[in-house]
Amino acid sequence: MTASLTDDRDLDRDDDGEPRADRRPVDRRDRRGRRPVGGVKRLVGTIVAILVLIGAALASYFTPIMSVRSIDVSGTQVLDPAQIVATSQIRMGTPLLQVDTTPAAERIAAIPRVKSVRVQRSYPSGIDITVQERVAVAFVARNGSWHLVDVDGVDFDRQKALPRLPRLTDDRSTDTAADRAALSVVAGLPADLRSRVTEIGADGVAGVQLTLAGDKKVIWGDDEDGAAKARTLGYLLTQDGTEYNVSAPQFPTYR
Repeated sequence: MTASLTDDRDLDRDDDGEPRADRRPVDRRDRRGRRPVGGVKRLVGTIVAILVLIGAALASYFTPIMSVRSIDVSGTQVLDPAQIVATSQIRMGTPLLQVDTTPAAERIAAIPRVKSVRVQRSYPSGIDITVQERVAVAFVARNGSWHLVDVDGVDFDRQKALPRLPRLTDDRSTDTAADRAALSVVAGLPADLRSRVTEIGADGVAGVQLTLAGDKKVIWGDDEDGAAKARTLGYLLTQDGTEYNVSAPQFPTYR
């Protein structure tokens, strides 16, 4: 008797007994083991694109392709834009990517009248400088001249002519909480009322006082509820008096 042996491991059959097709992933190599050229082309294209970007960046950094051709200054009211540009020390023709904006902004910020500044690149070939100037809200008399101070108490300029601003009665220092409270009050007054103030002072953060034209005294109190106090004072000033108290605007007094 002849026996026929079949190795089931080598023959995978379906339910009808027919051999199944080999379902393993097909390695799409050609007979010499080479992969298709599509992947190689994509790789080469990616490398070329990266090299082009690197070349463009180097060209922008080291050549005048994207160099500074204009410097625009905005926000100035008193300062000369030419002074701002000169202080920035940014040179025309410098490649834009070589401009270090931080030191330029720091140099401009050192100008006493400058409160804040922003220096930005404006592609492809510009620099934008935005300045916020300090605004004088009062003056102090020191060493024979009039010094302008802003709402923060910063002494940023001086002039020989008497300013048309309220005088801060404390001429020793403006770097105190009481003085800053007084400056905050006068800065927040409506324009018509502020124009009548000749002096401001404070013996504490809750002790702000104003002097109006005609030597009228106003006890203001702290720098809170400024709008309500200004409205109340407007009503009181229609009455004859020399001293007005609006520190509690709901319960004002005058005499």
